[in-house]
Amino acid sequence: MLDTLLQDIRHAVRFLGRRPLVTGVAALSLALGIGVNTAIFSVFDRLLLSRLPVPAPEELVNLTSPGPHPGNTSTGSAGTAPAVFTYPLFRDLERIQTAFTALAGFRDISGNVRYRGDTASTRGLLVSGGYFTALRLRPALGRLLTADDDREGTASDLVVLSHTYWTTRFAANPAVLNDTLTLNGVPMTIVGVAPEGFKGTSTQDVERFFIPLRMAPRVTRWRDTTSRRDWYIYALGRLRPGLTMAQAEGAMRPPFQALIREVDLPAQQARLTAQAREEYGKRTLVLSPGLRGHTNDQTETRTVLSLLFLVTGFVLLIACANVANLLLVRATERTGEIGVRVALGASSLRVARLMFTEASLLSLLGGLGALVVARLTMAGITRLLPDADAEIVAYSMNRDVLLFTASLSLATAVVFGLVPVLHAIRRGADGAHAGQARATSTRGVMRTRALLAGGQVTLATALLALAGLMVLSLANLARADLGVNRTGLSVFRIVPVLNRYQPPQSLALFDKVTGALQQTPGVASVSGATLRLLDDSSNGADMTVTGFTHGPDADTHAYSSDVGERYFATLGIPLIAGREFTTADTADSRPVAIVNEAFARKFKLGRNAVGARIGTTEGRPPDIEIVGLVADAAYESAREAPPPQFFRPYRQGAPGQLTFYVRTAPGMDPAPVLAAIPPLVHRFDPNLPIEAMRTMDEQFDDSTTSERVVMTLSASLAALATVLAAVGLYAVLAYSISQRIREIGIRMALGARGSDVRRMVLAQTSRIAVTASLIGVALAIGLARVAEAMLYGVTPLDPRVQGGAALLMLTIALGAGLLPARRAAAVNPVEALRAD
Repeated sequence: MLDTLLQDIRHAVRFLGRRPLVTGVAALSLALGIGVNTAIFSVFDRLLLSRLPVPAPEELVNLTSPGPHPGNTSTGSAGTAPAVFTYPLFRDLERIQTAFTALAGFRDISGNVRYRGDTASTRGLLVSGGYFTALRLRPALGRLLTADDDREGTASDLVVLSHTYWTTRFAANPAVLNDTLTLNGVPMTIVGVAPEGFKGTSTQDVERFFIPLRMAPRVTRWRDTTSRRDWYIYALGRLRPGLTMAQAEGAMRPPFQALIREVDLPAQQARLTAQAREEYGKRTLVLSPGLRGHTNDQTETRTVLSLLFLVTGFVLLIACANVANLLLVRATERTGEIGVRVALGASSLRVARLMFTEASLLSLLGGLGALVVARLTMAGITRLLPDADAEIVAYSMNRDVLLFTASLSLATAVVFGLVPVLHAIRRGADGAHAGQARATSTRGVMRTRALLAGGQVTLATALLALAGLMVLSLANLARADLGVNRTGLSVFRIVPVLNRYQPPQSLALFDKVTGALQQTPGVASVSGATLRLLDDSSNGADMTVTGFTHGPDADTHAYSSDVGERYFATLGIPLIAGREFTTADTADSRPVAIVNEAFARKFKLGRNAVGARIGTTEGRPPDIEIVGLVADAAYESAREAPPPQFFRPYRQGAPGQLTFYVRTAPGMDPAPVLAAIPPLVHRFDPNLPIEAMRTMDEQFDDSTTSERVVMTLSASLAALATVLAAVGLYAVLAYSISQRIREIGIRMALGARGSDVRRMVLAQTSRIAVTASLIGVALAIGLARVAEAMLYGVTPLDPRVQGGAALLMLTIALGAGLLPARRAAAVNPVEALRAD
């Protein structure tokens, strides 16, 4: 058996080597088709399928507690509100738990890290003492944090670096062990480096450092570890041996519910209504699989990746059709050879195995090339992404990716090898019985090849239409009226609270930076806000409004931001009535607010909003006076309509961070102003990192990353598919002409002109292209339905796009048929008949 297999392989190598051009084209087609699918799978695997790189991740469970969250709830990308606990509630859980070998709590935080004179803003995790124990991780250097490091009253402040951070920021220098860095103003001792490949317990984040959870009051805004109204800690546990998740949940629920009723509820009830107390007392504990860590809602991620898989799958099918057409020609040419093999006693199975060996070898070449194509594709994708996102989806040739590539290569060998194998066996048997010595073409073969070419045109038309929808959608989004004048507008953020600034110090710093910016050449206006626009972040509150009555289930929510003087003038948002904030609007003055038109509409204020009063505390009379009404403007997303918004002067609050908006003078390039910002800020505090410094146009681009990635890939792959389809159609027509030389010669001998022959060939092309394009439009509409959530200002049925895609594909198809048509028209009838 092995000898036969080796013989088949040697024969396949010789056979493919005889036609290096055909073999190369086929292998390249497969490499492109398999490679782009491998690239998208690597992202899919990283974000949705990958397990935590820890021992026995299937033993991990995530803890959630659905129910009311009275007080302040803060979540990150690791999960939604039911997944977070208060600090005291988590510590209570640690004490009562019996179902886990270790229980861990964690929370992502931002950090200003200063090391040897260099300060940078980054992110990391607060982790409880059981975190690394639950994950069963071993350090790459030094040691990891333990329960002793997380005990209240422990004197030493310790930090563990991630392996990536140690490698990039500290040059993988082992001498950093026991060295000191300053994190958010607190000196901390480096005690270890986490293992390579471990980036945290959320698949959508890359953490740089890990510090004890007990440090929360010193390095974050969560100052009070006794508060049972600050919900922000995620929890995971490792099941005890022999215990299932259901058994662990059953074991944990009674003590947890007792904890809620006897400890937690009494601390909450003074601020809860009777109904809220009853609902809070029903809280329970729910466990879910934790082998993939904590993740937030991944609906958008699944939608984007599913759409890209459909697109790359179409490209692969087109490539397979191309290769099948090439091999079908080769199989037709080998009819005599196969006939001899059959006549000498070779079984159909033996012939099929031989040809599948050739197809598998060709697919192997394509699979090897696909790994290169995948890496190049991912390099292109990461260039479209912000740096943080690019690191999350960085291409990794791991076991799952290699297995996917190998499986896809094997599957394609079956797909493109099946038709030629069946044809060769059938024709070989016929040829053997008839004693034929050479291959002949049949109508069945030509129909098969025409169907394959038509299928390529159909799929290419669908991809062209999808790409057109995506291009038009992004163009509409770029032209959307955001209510903000982006031209000449730049942004950056500083977070002095992370450097342990108190509110008065922060306000003083903001004034210094604002004043210095206003004196900078080329700057026309400066203001600030606690919220950065188009950043997928929001703040808000349920409102009370003078004169506005509502039912118990009415939506009274509005979004908010604290802003500075001349904020609306700086951003180009029209002031409709009233005034902007001034430096007189401080904590010592009466509370004031400015609202947008959407707010006025929602709360029935109309154009008479100025003078009305609003409040953010249920049960108290509204005490904030509206002093201005402004036009609607975008908030957290360019895709969403401006929501109801109210703005407060940041001087009446205690902001620990501020996003500055700087408008340059008309006609001025923002680049020199942006270059001047770092030295200007560091003049006041050299230890303060500057975050997200960019133009507003760049901020818009970042906010539409998903749309730009899908549009770019769709357009690129549609172009690739169109080229492959055109090549496939050209190959079918050229081969058809070569098989009809005698017929064409007879036609011309009987008086047909070259133009008649050209029309005949182009008519054949048109029949294939028109039918395939119409089917492609129908397929495109269905494909666009999948992508509808990503479209903006355009529908899947848009006739401009669908008609344009079909017309473009028809034009390309006719172009592919011109050269075969010209060759057919140039046939010399005498030579054609003589050759026959």
